[in-house]
Amino acid sequence: MLMANLNRQGCREIKLHVILVGAMGTIYKDYTDEPLADLNLDYHKIKKLTQKLNEHSIRHASALIKTRYALQYNTSNNSHGLGPGATAHNPPDPH
Repeated sequence: MLMANLNRQGCREIKLHVILVGAMGTIYKDYTDEPLADLNLDYHKIKKLTQKLNEHSIRHASALIKTRYALQYNTSNNSHGLGPGATAHNPPDPH
């Protein structure tokens, strides 16, 4: 939808870059490094950005897992810092 909207506004050089962050610490070169190289990033910037993307995804995945565990196995949400009103249907913001 975004690409269609940009196209209607006159942008003709639109290309979708799908960047796979990785799985279990594995970085897939074909799906991470190559799309970033298509954006004219040099080798060092690609490596730095890939590492930051992985750290970001791991941090947020860990927060989601921790929240799910706390909601599933604890009757008192306050004991794990979830705060009042946190439920399975209303999880806290991981930020």
